[in-house]
Amino acid sequence: MRQFFISLAIGLGAAILDTVPMIVMKLDKFFSISAFATWLILAFFIPRIGLVRVHWLNGMVTALLFIVPMLFLIYKLDPKGIPFIMLNTLILGALVGFLSHVFLK
Repeated sequence: MRQFFISLAIGLGAAILDTVPMIVMKLDKFFSISAFATWLILAFFIPRIGLVRVHWLNGMVTALLFIVPMLFLIYKLDPKGIPFIMLNTLILGALVGFLSHVFLK
């Protein structure tokens, strides 16, 4: 149960960091909801998927693989947003991977 709440807290933090700029830019609320849900879910998957031994790099790779299908939809709506979304995903993925390693030993 402890791991569940730690993962939830890490996911909430990442979700808030990702969605606040979207809300400030007044993007469609469904984009914000999708991003929020994505980070909540990723916070549970990243520490349990061991694609790479380095924890922060595992977070980056897992998060990037997780959002690839969404990138096709985003590209159709706003191709200029792809680099920002990928950079944000890499940063938050690394953060989630690192924090998960620190708190879920």
